[in-house]
Amino acid sequence: MVSNNPDLAGASKRDPGSPGTVKVLAIDGGGIRGIIPAVILSEIQKRLGTDLYKVFDLISGTSTGGIIALGIGTRCHGGQPYSPDELLEFYVQSGPAIFKKNFLTPEKELILPKYSPDSLEATLEKFFGATELAAALTPLLISSYDLQSQLPFFFKSHRIAAQANYNWRVVSVARATSAAPTFFPPLHLVRGAEDYALVDGGVYVNNPSMAAFAEARSIYPDATRFLVVSAGTGNRQDQIPFSKAKDWGLIGWAKEIVPVFMDSVSEAVDFELNVMPGCKYYRLQIEDLQPASNDMDDVTPENLENLQAVARRYVASISADLDAICAQLKEGRGGDMPGVGRAAAFTPS
Repeated sequence: MVSNNPDLAGASKRDPGSPGTVKVLAIDGGGIRGIIPAVILSEIQKRLGTDLYKVFDLISGTSTGGIIALGIGTRCHGGQPYSPDELLEFYVQSGPAIFKKNFLTPEKELILPKYSPDSLEATLEKFFGATELAAALTPLLISSYDLQSQLPFFFKSHRIAAQANYNWRVVSVARATSAAPTFFPPLHLVRGAEDYALVDGGVYVNNPSMAAFAEARSIYPDATRFLVVSAGTGNRQDQIPFSKAKDWGLIGWAKEIVPVFMDSVSEAVDFELNVMPGCKYYRLQIEDLQPASNDMDDVTPENLENLQAVARRYVASISADLDAICAQLKEGRGGDMPGVGRAAAFTPS
């Protein structure tokens, strides 16, 4: 079985002669609320005037954020990455098929996953095709969790150069990172002696910023300055009063435990990175989603419109912050990209 420790397993190191600032992009999980980071990243890309993979030294994502990271960070679209606008269209057009409910859904989810994986897998196949993780354009870190070993599992594109058997189809990576418990069944990933039962990385790292920062420190060991841009999927603002939770058992907690885990982990990461020496952390997070829904699977036409409207209002409200972020990103990439060869410095448009 391939070791999944955060070491590089022989991946190339960054040139110690040009430390620069290592730039990291991290994208949260949140189901259909992936519309929000797609809108945020679209605005950043427009201001920079270039693809995001040309700017960031590492891109990380969890669940829906993992799908976005794979979309903008691999040659999955006719040899090129998808743009954030194309990913936004993906959510709007494909969301209703992925999260398709019927009259049996409320009863079914008590004993089975809420949704069949068939539509999700078919959609991912159409979107990513035969692309493999080796087609990464910048180092990628995509989170999942292995139920069989009870350990975090990270898909790392920069390990493939040293471990060819660490390459995977992008469809499998996307399916694994988005297998949210209670929503979709785990992905059974088997290759030779390797045998994994993978679920959504959001169970331990819904905001992957800290994991991405740690990985960036590992693959760029000579760097002393890090810039982490974290794109969230919106603060749920769904407080649970004691009177409601005090009598919950298995059934009561079943619908709430996943978002509770995901939200609490994300907030811990915000605290940790804000006080981390040598790290400048920008958290792009909508504090109140209203009138959009908190739910990860609300794909009604009204909510799809509301999510886009809320995201665009948020982008407009933080225009000055985005200017500051983009000014720092335009300084260029930090150095050589492990696993993707020597990268040319980014010249701002």
